[in-house]
Amino acid sequence: MKTKFASSISALTIFACSFSAMAADYPSKPIEVIIPYGAGGSTDTTGRVFINAIKKSLGADVVPLNVAGAGGTIGMAQMFHSEPDGYTLGFSPIAPVTVQPHLRKLPYGMDSFEPVCLVSDNPNVIAVAPDSELNSIDDLVALSKSGKVVAVGAAPGSMPHIVQAAVANAYGTKFTYLPAGNAANSAKAVLGGEATFSSNVSSMVSVNGLKGLAVLADERLVELPDIPTLKEQGEDLSLSIWFGLFAPQGTSEDKLDKLDEACSEAVQDPEFLEGMKKAQSIVRYLPRSEFKEYYQEQFTNNKELLELIGVKAK
Repeated sequence: MKTKFASSISALTIFACSFSAMAADYPSKPIEVIIPYGAGGSTDTTGRVFINAIKKSLGADVVPLNVAGAGGTIGMAQMFHSEPDGYTLGFSPIAPVTVQPHLRKLPYGMDSFEPVCLVSDNPNVIAVAPDSELNSIDDLVALSKSGKVVAVGAAPGSMPHIVQAAVANAYGTKFTYLPAGNAANSAKAVLGGEATFSSNVSSMVSVNGLKGLAVLADERLVELPDIPTLKEQGEDLSLSIWFGLFAPQGTSEDKLDKLDEACSEAVQDPEFLEGMKKAQSIVRYLPRSEFKEYYQEQFTNNKELLELIGVKAK
């Protein structure tokens, strides 16, 4: 005679088998990847190139969804509140996940996401209009003494905002800051004369025909060999904007492992590499285990950076 205990064991076994089968079938429907900025910017461009590649490695439909606003936090908050079933992910740059949580009360923090993989890492470039009379950081700093220099970038708390503040702090000056949304809007502001310079990823310089004054990296970029580093011009300051794939906290290990494996294949895909080259976005891949450690370090380090440049962290 079957006991209640035996019946319970059977039920648990059936449940476990069903769960394993569900994980093995993943993904069985389209995956939505939230891009927390509008179309046309560096996050959107890099994200779509990556999404096209991981779509192939997963063998499933992967759909980008732009959810812009509040320095990327609206989109990442939406992803955080979604079901941790592997069907809603987020493709985020550094600021929404490692800077903004220090500046305002948000529904998420460092432990709210499951980092899946790092895809790209791009040093910031200080850039002006191609016909600007400014040809070096020293020129920019000298002009700033008149109070006429306007820096443009995304919302306060974004990396462009932090970069211009860090540069101003290093040179003992100040810039007026103009929030303009994504990188494409920032470039338009510089080209249209509304702003003096932008501080954004290297790809935005070439794509928009801007003139670079300095790269915030240890070495010159292969993609922009004629632009000197800030270090060459007297200040050892390196700041970059990276992009990575995230899942909501609580996503199962089986699904995270499958996404991690798919990332590894995606970043080696020839079409992905060609697309990133065209977008002038620098590929830097970290698998799940390494990206998690890097993400946590960045979260802590950026709080210290904010305090260093005089931005009060909460």
